[in-house]
Formats: sequence, C-alpha cells, structure tokens
Amino acid sequence: MKRQVGLFLLVVLVAVSLGSTIVASLAMYHLVSRLQDEELHRIEASLSQRFDVFETMLRSENERNTAVMAKVLPQIEVDVDRNGRDPAGLTVDELNELAARYGVQHIYFINRDHKVFNTNLASDRGLVFPKGPFTDFLDSVFGKGRAMSGGIDLSSVTGTLRTYTYYGPPGKDYLIEASTEVRTTLKQGDFGWMSRYFFEDYFSDAVRSNAYVADVDVYLVNDSGTWSLIRPGEKLDPIRAAEILREGRLQVPDASGHRVTTYSRYNRADTINDERPMMIVRKVTYDLALAREAVVHVFVSSMVLVALALPLIYWIASRLLQHRIIDPILNLRGEAGAIAGGDLDHAIADTDRRDEIGHLARSFSSMRDSVRSRINDLRETNLAIERFVPQAFLAKIGKPNIVSVALGDNKREHMTVMFSDIRNFTALSETMTPDENFAFINAYLEHVGPVIRDHGGFIDKYIGDAIMALFETADDGVRAGLAMLDALDRFNEGRAAQGLVPVAIGTGLNTGSLMMGTIGELHRMDGTVISDAVNLAARIESLTKVYRVRMLISQYTYDHLADPAAYAIRPLDVVVVRGKTRPVVLFEVFDRDPPPERESKLRTREPLLRGVEALLRHDIAAARTHFEDCLALAPADPAATNLLKSCPSDA
Repeated sequence: MKRQVGLFLLVVLVAVSLGSTIVASLAMYHLVSRLQDEELHRIEASLSQRFDVFETMLRSENERNTAVMAKVLPQIEVDVDRNGRDPAGLTVDELNELAARYGVQHIYFINRDHKVFNTNLASDRGLVFPKGPFTDFLDSVFGKGRAMSGGIDLSSVTGTLRTYTYYGPPGKDYLIEASTEVRTTLKQGDFGWMSRYFFEDYFSDAVRSNAYVADVDVYLVNDSGTWSLIRPGEKLDPIRAAEILREGRLQVPDASGHRVTTYSRYNRADTINDERPMMIVRKVTYDLALAREAVVHVFVSSMVLVALALPLIYWIASRLLQHRIIDPILNLRGEAGAIAGGDLDHAIADTDRRDEIGHLARSFSSMRDSVRSRINDLRETNLAIERFVPQAFLAKIGKPNIVSVALGDNKREHMTVMFSDIRNFTALSETMTPDENFAFINAYLEHVGPVIRDHGGFIDKYIGDAIMALFETADDGVRAGLAMLDALDRFNEGRAAQGLVPVAIGTGLNTGSLMMGTIGELHRMDGTVISDAVNLAARIESLTKVYRVRMLISQYTYDHLADPAAYAIRPLDVVVVRGKTRPVVLFEVFDRDPPPERESKLRTREPLLRGVEALLRHDIAAARTHFEDCLALAPADPAATNLLKSCPSDA
C-alpha cells in the first residue's frame, strides 16, 4: 500500500511538474511577446521624438540660412551691378572672393533656360536643369526680388548636406543661387553646441541604450537617390525607396525571422508647410529573437530545476502532514493575498509556532508592518515632493509620479506662458536684511501662488522674486494675471497698515508651442520648459517696465482668447523684441487701471484695434487713418503714437 501510494505520488509530482513547466513557459512566451510589442511601440514613439528633433534641427538651420541669404543675395547683386560687370563675365577668382565675403560656399547664376551660365564650382558650369517641379520652382523666383528657399538636399557631387537659396533680381533675366554646407553653418546656428552630437551620437545612442533596437538610420530623398544622413555615401535601394514613398510605411523581415526593419516616410502630426519640404525616410531595425530566447532559457532552466528538485520534493511531500504543512501555508497565502489587497491590519496566524511555519508567519507579520510603515513614509514623501515638482508638470509629460521620471523625458504642448516680476526689487531688497528679504518674498508668493492654481495654472519655477507659470488656455492666463493684481492690492493693504511702501509687479503672457521635460545629469535633474514662446513671454514681461504698464500680452495670446472683448485690452505697440527678428503686436490689459484711465483707454480701443487689423493686412493707409483718429480722440495717447510710428513712412 505504501509503495502504491508512493508511486502514485511520484507520478502526480512528475506530471504536475512537467505540465506546470510547459504551461508556465507558454504563458511566459505570450506575456513576453505582449510586453515586447508594448516595448517596441514605446521605442518607436521615443525614436519618433528623436526623428522630430533631428528634422526640427535641419528645418531650423534651413530657415536660419534662408534668413541670412535673404540679406546676402541682394547684396551680391548690388556688388555685381556696382562694378558694372555682367555676371557671365565674372571670373572664378571674383566669384570666390564674393563667396568668401558673404560666407557662402558656392554661387551660381542661372538664366531663363535654367542653365548655370556662371559659378565658382567648375563641375556645375553649363549645367542645365531638366523640366520638372524644380524648374517650375525656379520660374516662380525670377524677378520676384526676394530670396526663396530651395530646401535641404544632399549634393550629388560632394555628398554633403547642403541648403540652397535662390534670389530673382527685379527686372533681370537671371537668378542668383547660393549654397551652404549644413554641418559647417550648423556650428554657428541655434544647435551649434550640439551639431556633432546630432550627426554622430544622437541615433547610435538609441541603439546602445535598448536591446531591442539593432539599427537606426535617416535617409534624405533627392533627385540623385535616397541617401543616408548618418552614414555618408550609403544609399537606399531605389525600388525599396519608391515603395516606401508610395506606401508610407514598410516592414521587411530578414531571412531568419529574428529581425524586422521598419521603414517609414516622415509624417509629423504638426507638419509645417514649406515651400519645398524635405522628404525623409526613417529606418529602425528591431531584434525579435530576444523573447523566444528568454522563453527557451526559462524552459530549459525549469526542466533542469525540476529534475534536480523532484526527489527532494517527493521526499518532503511523502512525510509532511496535511495539517502541519499544507493548511498553514494556505492560511499564509490567504493572509498574503489580504495584505496584497491593501488590508495592512490583517492578523497573521501561527506566529507562536517555533518551527519554519512559525518563522514564516512572523516574517509575514514583520513584512506587513514594514510595508505599512513604508507606505506611510512614501505618502508623506510624495506630498513633500509635490511642493518642488508640480503634479501638473508630471501629468503633462505623462508620468504618474516622480519615481517614474527619467532624464530626457519630454513632451510637446501648446500652452500660455506667464512671467511676473516685482518692480524695483533690487532697490527694495537693499533696504532689508537677508531674513527680511526671504520673509518678504514668501509673504508675496503666499498671496499670488494660490491665485495661479485657482485659475487652472501651475508654477513652473521661481526665479528670485519672479514667477514663471503655465496655463492650458490663454483665458486662464489672462484671468490669473488680473487676479494676481487683485491679490497684490490686498497684499499692499497689509503693507500699508505696517507703514511700508506698496509693491508693484509687471506681468507678460505669450501663447505657443513648447517642449516640457527634464534636463541635467543622472544625480541632479530638473523639470523645465524650452521654446521660443517661453523666451518671448520673458521679453514681453520686461517690456512692461518700458511702457510703464502692469500687464502685457502678445498677439498670439490675444488671438487665442475665447472673447477678447470680455477684457479691457487694447493694442499698445508693434515691436521687435530683443533676441527676435519678427515684429510682435503687444496688447495692454488694463482692467485693473484706475477708473478714469480705464475709461479713457476704452474710448480709444476700437480705433486702435481697427488700425492694427489694417496694419497686419498691410493696408498702411487705413492703419494711419485709424491711428490718427485715435490721436484726435486722445492727443496724448502713447499707444496711438507708438502704433502710428510703426507704420512705414514710405507706404
């Protein structure tokens, strides 16, 4: 009988062990495959962000070079005309001297027949462009008197990445073309400090940092083929390139089935319309064999473990009593499940036993107490961390908590940026001790900080006495700025009661696209916001000192207001702020001005708005009329005077 029971127990143990190993391996295979698919999607999203940044860098460099060439090419025309020379008669030395003077690599002169009749690049002299979209583009440039971008392309002669700009002198039958080498000019542009990193390490780092990614490449499509931007001289098969451009996305597995290469035509969600947009093909090769290798490894290891452990398991199972081993373990499993379910006050049985079961029970009891203590500590820690890193910031970059944040996490958003600063704080702080300075700033921020949160915003950072805040909508930002002025009045009432001078602030708002994310290094990171929209908001805030107003907003914020007429807003000036090249219309928000000043400004608001609308559509005569009407209503109105000055005098 004992032998039969022993054999039956052995058969059951072998069958259960083998069956469990097989089922667990299959379940693990499906689990690992699913997790691998999810990881590949995350990797592809991350690489898409890298491609976006890389394309943005190239686009920015092209725009920067086009802006430079818009000034340089007319000057080249003037130099040629001043010397009374026919462009066809210029020597190579003269062309090289012109190129060096204006910082370009090559200069071309192209006639109406689309022929390069003179250039300092000997291999291209006499080149005739065949009829097609490119010659249609050249025809659109002739006689226009403005520089037009030919985009970014790979030179079929030199194999380098270049930008091309074309200028059609008015009244003349030729074009001037200038080309510059991107890697050379990039060192002088917005991304200069990262130029080497973008071309050499940016994508190879993605391969090194993830086991699933085997290869990454970016190809630029031009007339001479589809060329790699990362590996100079490498070219994509023309048939495959044509299929990718036609289908938009193509997956190509290798012969072994272990790897799959995904090709995709560049198609950003926020595509910007260019005159001649770049066509880019992205390539990512994934290793799909890792999941199968992991399952095979686990299966083999499990079988070895079962073979080695089965005699011991059989010996233990045949001798332990049901009520001494199985029941207490089941009890502990139930208690562990209760703890896992969140019941951290659940009682643990058998803690008074002196054997292994008792020791395990006491360990469970200690674990329960430790988990309860850790959870309480973590709850308090999270509350403390939220004082330094706003939960709204974590939500924006898609992170549930601070633990999941990694260096380089980022996300593009469209938000309203606010900068607010205390006026004459330096002079004010010189009258106070360091302790009084901190007490003053904290008292001020205690009044205005809740106002920002109450209006749907969050404070990104404090910069001394200044505040940088972000809002989902332009209306939230404007309402918060007005509420801050109300809070400031209450703060000043308290200061007046103490015999202290009142405090004034200036607030600037701008709306636009920005990148939110983390910067720093492994042991010290910080959340930040990077974009031209942020810089413009800071510049606008500084202009409140120049115009002696309390609140300014940009044209972009004004355009995003649900109902601008709901606020006391009027145009104040059209300026080019420091560090920018494009003019910006500034609007003054004067809801909280003293009643007489507010009423006076309301009377001139409508003609000012009509004048700015005419100015933006380049109807200068109508704009002048409206601004002059405004001056007739209020001769000393600085807004009308400023805006009238912004009208070109030769319009």
